[in-house]
Amino acid sequence: MHTCAGAAVGLLVTLALAACGTGMRSSSNPTTSSVASQSTTGTGTAGATGTGTAGATSTGTAATGTGTSHATVTGATSSSTGHGGKDKGHGLPAAPAGLSQTAGYATYERCQGTCTGAVPAALRRPLKLPAADGGPCPITINAQPASPRQLPAGLGFHSVHGSTWETAEVTWNVPGSYMGPLLIRGAMIGGGALGFGTGAVPYDELQLNDAGQGAPRIAGGGRAWITYTRVRSGGCYAYQVDGTSFSEVVVFRAVA
Repeated sequence: MHTCAGAAVGLLVTLALAACGTGMRSSSNPTTSSVASQSTTGTGTAGATGTGTAGATSTGTAATGTGTSHATVTGATSSSTGHGGKDKGHGLPAAPAGLSQTAGYATYERCQGTCTGAVPAALRRPLKLPAADGGPCPITINAQPASPRQLPAGLGFHSVHGSTWETAEVTWNVPGSYMGPLLIRGAMIGGGALGFGTGAVPYDELQLNDAGQGAPRIAGGGRAWITYTRVRSGGCYAYQVDGTSFSEVVVFRAVA
């Protein structure tokens, strides 16, 4: 992972992860709605521009899912041609098909402190995720500065009553050297949606600012958040995490 220019952030948590069966290749065309530079990976190339960002093109305002579809969503990140690719009510990109649109910081269920507003527009960089090429899943070994704590080689997901989306608890943390907000988005490598939250229909992204309720204490003034990642099926997935001074990709294997 390469941070943006001027970042002065350090490694907080080392991930011990193994490869999964779906592989990646690097691609050069960024999709229309997210970030940044590459993360350090165990194998393969993580952080390269991806072509399998979840979602479908929409011609109206933001689309929200009903939670009833079992189909894998593929294609480009959704956009709304009626409002320049953004939802008129929130000024945010339309959610990919099958997901609900975020409401900013308030969408995070464990929000405390700053729970109104949203991340700066500058954090919404184009997504640059790995693309499938038939090789092994390029699991991220050292994520920094934003790190998922205790993320195993295969992150276990379990079913949620009344929803087609399975869930796994993931705790994120950043060191005290970074005090800005986080924007977390992602997709299944090769095509498929990744969501967040506890609802029957997950949100399309996660926006974090002040440390979350019930989160572990981080030495040196760092912050942590207990969050919930949602998938429809097992496979190889990637998060893209954007801060004011960095952008990173974290690749993991979901076991559902």
